[in-house]
Amino acid sequence: MLPYNDYVFIYFIGIGGIGMSALARLCARQGYQVFGYDQSPSALVEQLRAEGISISCTDRLAAIPEAICHHPNQTLVIYTPAIPTDSTILNYFKRTGYKIQSRAEVLGNISKSFTTIAVAGTHGKTTTSAMVAHILYQSNLPMVAFVGGIVQLYDTNLLSNGLLDDIQFMVAEADEFNKSFLHLQPNFSIVTAADADHPETYTTAALMEAGFIEFIQQNQKYLLIQHKAAAQLSVRKYYRQPFLTYGLDQGDIVAGNIALAPDQSVFDYVGVDGTISNLVLPIAGLYNIENALAAITIGLTLGIPEAQIRTAIASFPGIKRRFSFVCNHKQYLLIDDYAHHPVEISALLGSVKKLYPNSSLTAVFQPHLFSRTQAFYKAFAASLSLADQVFILPIYPAREAPMPGVTAQLILDAVSCKRKALVTMDGLLNALATCDTRQAHQVFLTIGAGDIGEGVAAIAAALQKGFGD
Repeated sequence: MLPYNDYVFIYFIGIGGIGMSALARLCARQGYQVFGYDQSPSALVEQLRAEGISISCTDRLAAIPEAICHHPNQTLVIYTPAIPTDSTILNYFKRTGYKIQSRAEVLGNISKSFTTIAVAGTHGKTTTSAMVAHILYQSNLPMVAFVGGIVQLYDTNLLSNGLLDDIQFMVAEADEFNKSFLHLQPNFSIVTAADADHPETYTTAALMEAGFIEFIQQNQKYLLIQHKAAAQLSVRKYYRQPFLTYGLDQGDIVAGNIALAPDQSVFDYVGVDGTISNLVLPIAGLYNIENALAAITIGLTLGIPEAQIRTAIASFPGIKRRFSFVCNHKQYLLIDDYAHHPVEISALLGSVKKLYPNSSLTAVFQPHLFSRTQAFYKAFAASLSLADQVFILPIYPAREAPMPGVTAQLILDAVSCKRKALVTMDGLLNALATCDTRQAHQVFLTIGAGDIGEGVAAIAAALQKGFGD
């Protein structure tokens, strides 16, 4: 059971978030009466409603269910830090003495009951944690996993093969935002990257690196860290226990004999204890091979046989909005990706250019957060300039209020390619419906962590209209 036996009701504030929704699903499965609030009826919110969870999208006191109002001592309130501090519902619970905990606190408390595998990093952690979870699940180890994306094959962000009383392993993303990962004291830790990000939490790169070091020092048993991140964080200076590094071509664990194709990657896993040859990963991208190296290492460390790992990697279904092929026509291709950091965008566009060297590349980008745009607009522009054409949508604010002088125009002005424009979604759809179709082959990418994913179907329809399919 969850370590909250005194409660019957659980109310989630921000239940539609990818991390919150996984936790809500777990609580519902464990028999709690689960309710929640989110600002919009997203596809994920509708999924939760279909699973029997009552959710309001109105931040008013009248929207709080009577059961919650009448049983304050039997109600646990869980919130996400992404919720604005002036939220009517959140402040009501604070004023009236309800037990309130952040998602990170709850996840940390749950993790104490299991052998926990935590995956941290400014990028790569969702795919890596999903790969670890998939390997454990396919190997029938008793596990539960909180994944920061929807795993394609299972169509969920909560993967488990039993009730909590029977579980031994827990896989969780360790989120650096708001220092949430410091609530975990994992038995196994992976750090996939430590590039500067979240300027709203870490005002300098040094402060963010210090946060990662503190997370690493809380590790209980086994540390695996990407080679570049290990050097960047000076891990050997701060972490006295043995650890391993990994990377495509640098580290204790590397990839060999890499062969890339649009629909798969083939590579050798070259580790400290031997080589596993000709692994087939059914998703593209060099960075996904690197993610797989980390997941395979954890599997081997847990004693999973090579044959089972090979089978699991070959059947990895991928994550929605991670290099997801939406349309694949003779004249054009549409790929959707969650990339929202300059390093991620560079890796994404670089991979696409290698896979489709003779194609024209159009990037459609929605910046996520004013603070991130202000801190990294030049780096965003440099990464987007790898494309032949760039469309930039207005900034998705998420949890932030507008910042004076910070708009998507900052990025657009610094983009070096000549074919570029700042557009609304309607303007984008019009542009794509009338795009130049005379080129032999074109690749279109929708990129960003905001609500751009919800517009992908409309973008696909506009391309279909433009190309006359």
